[in-house]
Amino acid sequence: MKTESGKPWRHHGKQKQAGVALVVSLILLVVITLLSVTAMRSANLDTRITVNHQHKQLAFQAAESALTKLTSLPMTDEEMKNLNVPGNIEDNYQCNIVWYQETGSNDSPDLDANLAMDYVEKSAPGKYKFSGFGLKIITHVYRAEATGRVTGTGAEATNSMEVALLRE
Repeated sequence: MKTESGKPWRHHGKQKQAGVALVVSLILLVVITLLSVTAMRSANLDTRITVNHQHKQLAFQAAESALTKLTSLPMTDEEMKNLNVPGNIEDNYQCNIVWYQETGSNDSPDLDANLAMDYVEKSAPGKYKFSGFGLKIITHVYRAEATGRVTGTGAEATNSMEVALLRE
């Protein structure tokens, strides 16, 4: 191959460029590797956050289920016998250990919840209205607090509500 002047064309920079492509490709390989490792760590962190959130939701559902079990009718005789309820305001709150329990399946963990009952007040007859009617009955008001847990994890959630026990 000849140049415009008719002299043979020579490549003078060949010796200077030897190995540059290798160095550039190695630098690009390191950059891509670092980006990949960072992406994997981010994905692992996102997965852990998602699993923790799911366990927190399951613990809250266990607490909700304990409160639902308390307010559902009819309660079995065994459940009534096992329910510790304070008799008056001077009593300390009563804790019902593992008031609710659910065995998990292959892909979900076991759940349980404790239920604590705290006596709030004994009302005057007719103070509270039920279904819009002010019945002339005495009402015992309790604060029920359920703490749900997911077995094998540190996930725990608490939910509470006031419940009333009606007496004539």
